[in-house]
This record gives sequence, C-alpha cells and structure tokens, in this order.
Amino acid sequence: MPHHFDEELIGQRIGPDSRYLIKRRLGEGGTGVVFLAVEEEKGREIAIKFLVDGVDDAEVIRRFKLEGQRFSKIKHPNIVRVYGMGRAKNMLYIASEYVSGLNLYDYMAERGRPDIDRGLAIIADVASGLASAHELGVIHRDLKPENVMINNEAQVKILDFGIAKDLNASVALTVKGAYIGTPAYSAPEQVKGLAIDYRADIFSLGVMLYELVTGELPFKGKRTTEILLNTIKVDPINPSRINKDVSAPVAKLIARMIAKKPKSRISSCADVSDEIAGVRRHLAGHYSGEERSGVVGFLKDIFGN
Repeated sequence: MPHHFDEELIGQRIGPDSRYLIKRRLGEGGTGVVFLAVEEEKGREIAIKFLVDGVDDAEVIRRFKLEGQRFSKIKHPNIVRVYGMGRAKNMLYIASEYVSGLNLYDYMAERGRPDIDRGLAIIADVASGLASAHELGVIHRDLKPENVMINNEAQVKILDFGIAKDLNASVALTVKGAYIGTPAYSAPEQVKGLAIDYRADIFSLGVMLYELVTGELPFKGKRTTEILLNTIKVDPINPSRINKDVSAPVAKLIARMIAKKPKSRISSCADVSDEIAGVRRHLAGHYSGEERSGVVGFLKDIFGN
C-alpha cells in the first residue's frame, strides 16, 4: 500500500455516520495496514485495518459482509472485539478493539520464556477465548504468537481470526487443496490442504505452549517446505529434554494437543482450559485429603502416571 495513502487517511472520518476519526498509522502486515482511530461518541480507541487486496472482487465483498455479521457476535474478554467492517477510500476495512501492549512474540523476545505456570496460564486464556469462538462456528486458522496480545493490564487478547487472510485468499479458501496458515503453527491436515475444524486451532495452541515452555518450536526447518514436511511426518523432541522444568503432565498435555491425527487431540478448547487448570493446581500442590486423592486419580487417568 503506497505511503501517500497514510496522508489521505490521517485526520479523515470513515465508517457509518463518519464515526471513526483516523489518528495515525500503527503498522503494516502481510494482509493490510493498521491505523489508530477514535470513536469520539463512545470515547474509545479503535484499530482500523485496511486490507491489501480483494476490494474489486464481488465474491470477496459478499463474504466480507457475512464475516462481519459473524465476527461481531463474538464477545469474550480474551478476544479482541470486532466493532464493524466496511469500505472507505475504495478499500475494505475492519474496525476492532485497540489493544495496547506486546504480542506474544515480542513478549518472549523482550522477556524470554515465561515460567511454566505463567505459560500455562496464557495458553489457558487463549483456549478459553477460542472455545467461545468455536461455539459460534468460527475457527481462527492462523493462531501464532504474533496474533496473541498481552495488554498493559496483563490480559491475554486473541487477534485476527483469519478474517483478512481468508478475504485476501478470496474464494480460494473454499477450494480443496488450498493452504492458508503459518508454517510451524499449522496442523498437518491444514498443511495438506484438507478440510479443517476447531481441532486445527488446538494443534496451533499446542505448538505455542511447546514454544512458551521450551523457547523452541517443535517443528523446525531451514526452508518452509522442510517445516511443513516435519509437521506432517516428524515427532518433536520431548519438551522436558529441552527444559528440565517441564514435568511429565505438561509434556503429555502438549503431546495430546499436537497429535498428528485430529481425533487423537484433546477434544475441545474448553477441555484444554479445564485440563490446564488441573495441571496447574497439581503442580502447585494445592490439594489435601479427599480432594487430593480424587484429583490425583483423575490426573493419573489422563497422564498415565
């Protein structure tokens, strides 16, 4: 997108009733350029993403409107809220909640890997948000550290539910064999271009947990093709071999999230949240008497130890 586009937009009002006043450019990614705006009537800051491609494709515009209706229904504290979607300056845009903080990639780069409990807590929050989206039939498709924010209040927020990525792919997404995703975080079925469901998000979430507790990715390679091939065929190194603080329950939880076959993974993101909660309590030793025997028995059933 040309830089003069910035000059055309800053200080302009867009949206229904010209409600969004664009203040400044925030950044640029593969799918578009993001600006900070304010919605003065409601006294809130807004992130406006202008999409790079697809504005003249009638099918994209049709799907864009449908997606806007779906995404506006997702309301969860761990998901960035989409306020509206429209067209301005001959560009499609998405207006969403503005989050000030660090994405998880920058968070790890700046602070290093978090301790095990904090890593589990972050993933549990992401899983909770995903569970809410999955209930509405919305799959993220592109979950990765750059799409998870830690805001200034230390709250986890999921960004970019594949809206821009799907739209820029136009109708290609509906064609069998089309791959939409990010290497190293995509599930095997996604890499193969097969039909995917919510379990692809569970896989991506497991890859993120592996990375949070080890500082490394489970599926690596010098080239994209090597990463994708390893995702399909290679079993990762046990995370406890990389970080001795990763206990057996945590390692087995990760293994069940990144199982090659979707049917072998944990059955839902709600279950991921519940199991992480159980593991955290177990690791903290917050049990006594009857509660301890019951929960430990439950964990033995899950983890086999």
